[in-house]
Amino acid sequence: MTDTSTLKKTPLSAMHEKSNARMVDFSGWYMPVQYTTVIEEHLHTRSKAGLFDISHMGEIEIRGAQAQQFLQALLTVDLGSLSPDRCMYALICLHDGGTVDDSFVYCFSSTKYWLVVNAANTEKDIAWLREHASHFNVSIRDISDETAKLDLQGPLSENVLASLSAFPMMMLERFDIVNIRIANIPVMISRTGYTGEDGFEIYFSANQAESLWTALIEKKDAVKAIGLGARDTLRIEACYSLYGHELSEEISPIEAGLGWAVHDKQEDYPGKDMLLTQKKKGTARKLVYFIMDEKAVPRAGYEIYFKDACIGHVTSGTYAPTLEKMIGMGLVSTPVPAAGEALTVKIRDKLYGAKIVKRPFYSYKGGTD
Repeated sequence: MTDTSTLKKTPLSAMHEKSNARMVDFSGWYMPVQYTTVIEEHLHTRSKAGLFDISHMGEIEIRGAQAQQFLQALLTVDLGSLSPDRCMYALICLHDGGTVDDSFVYCFSSTKYWLVVNAANTEKDIAWLREHASHFNVSIRDISDETAKLDLQGPLSENVLASLSAFPMMMLERFDIVNIRIANIPVMISRTGYTGEDGFEIYFSANQAESLWTALIEKKDAVKAIGLGARDTLRIEACYSLYGHELSEEISPIEAGLGWAVHDKQEDYPGKDMLLTQKKKGTARKLVYFIMDEKAVPRAGYEIYFKDACIGHVTSGTYAPTLEKMIGMGLVSTPVPAAGEALTVKIRDKLYGAKIVKRPFYSYKGGTD
């Protein structure tokens, strides 16, 4: 039996246990991987509304007269295009172009921002920010412990929130931020997500976590609790990168197909020259997306072959419940085989056929991510 005494817990850990969720060690956190089955939870999110406890994520507040200038000097995106009450995907990079972390940056004003970062990288990210903050009039505060985060994802998520709030949810556009009340609980909400569905990410005081979770989960016809297992299969279908798989300090955003989040702005930032060179001239490696010909799961680390030569490895792979097929992403050497071309994946010393496809495997009809 796993010793959970040293694991960090979200404000909802006790409720997950009461729901008989299967709990696991996820990057040092005691988290629910599934409540029923991964396939059932995945398909429920695609058809109705899935509720995720994502309170393990890191939230970092940056305040001060030079908050915008500071983040401009660190992030790969141009914050000049980010207006208050909006958010955007952003990368934090090393000087050689490797990825410190991927994040979402939330703009409340030119003097107040949030960075929402991966749980396992929170301490590293804060150290990186503080290392570069000495020449800027800013304060950096870790607000993770006081902040809870729930994601409500799926085609019925807007209707569910509308039934619990006076705010007209249909007015909230993709990447918008708003401070409202849900079930009379003050929250900050953005129309974003990590599933490939329409949905919302909800931030609020950690001491209100059980109350808000209960209010949402009581919408039983639409809402079910979803674990990290289905969150992973959902994001793989949508071809979203996961740090430690498609991104790392050894993998640049350009290699990961995230060139759209690397901006050629006036300000310098760590890795800018290398990333823009990669963007212009190409890279020695690149992500590919493939569907297996047979029922064999391409796990992370498995070798990928093209014309009998090993060209790279799988970064993420799974059974895709929406497609009813085995799918994967992999980092391979360039030039990359074209969509439609065949490759093979070595699974337990046997080669299995696959076909290169264009990304994503799945996208919802309401818009694009």
